[in-house]
Amino acid sequence: MTNAEPAVSQPLYRVLAEALREAVVAGEYPPGGQLPTEAELAKRFGMSRGTVVKAIDTLVAEGIVIKRQGAGSFVALPALHRRSSRLMSFTETVQAQGHIASQKVLSYARADTDAARAYGVHEPSMLLVRLRLVDGVAATIHRSFIPERVLEQLSAEKLGQLLKGEASLYAAFEDAGIAIGRGSEHVSARLATTKEAETLGVPLPAALMVVIRQSYDPRGRLIEAAEAVYHADYYTYDLELVRGTAHEVPHRLHVALDNTKQNNQQEN
Repeated sequence: MTNAEPAVSQPLYRVLAEALREAVVAGEYPPGGQLPTEAELAKRFGMSRGTVVKAIDTLVAEGIVIKRQGAGSFVALPALHRRSSRLMSFTETVQAQGHIASQKVLSYARADTDAARAYGVHEPSMLLVRLRLVDGVAATIHRSFIPERVLEQLSAEKLGQLLKGEASLYAAFEDAGIAIGRGSEHVSARLATTKEAETLGVPLPAALMVVIRQSYDPRGRLIEAAEAVYHADYYTYDLELVRGTAHEVPHRLHVALDNTKQNNQQEN
């Protein structure tokens, strides 16, 4: 991004906002990347601090940039919109919104019995931990407790693809003839641990949205219990609330996290 002579017909803050917008589109500042400080931009462009603030606020209003108190301004990641009425995998959700989903397997081992029970799994199971990415940017950490009886139904080839991060878990289930009938979810919020922040590449303190899901087959048998932690800036949970039967009004739930009330800093 270079300093350019502003057009006389445009306010200076719009000139700067457009320059920053073009830099983001060109990849100079990638999703999740930090912008120069307001002081640095003011010096580079020869503009007042107030003009810079107004330019950045313009990009915030457009959803291109987010501000983090005490940390600076960052290029926004694509926000994932989850809808309560549909049971979809992470990959399906991301692809349905026009983005590319990918993953990295962080670990795969026998699950601790007590830990598994805490998520509703009361039989021998394996714990699969994956980093999920949207357009190549870390978005969420998934911890999946999968009963061994379920994994035994997967072919060696499909399990190998799953452990290499080459297959969606739901797709692997369905390829093995394991139908997914229904699921239940619980959504909450907390602060990230140091390890989670490092994995997601976000500075502390960082707010997380936590989604715990149990998935069942049509006979009601548990297929998977999972905990997914998302950076709160990039997660939106969409609900449709109906009062009676006469009107159907869509609502979007935005969870505001009061960091001062969160004290969960226990390391994983």
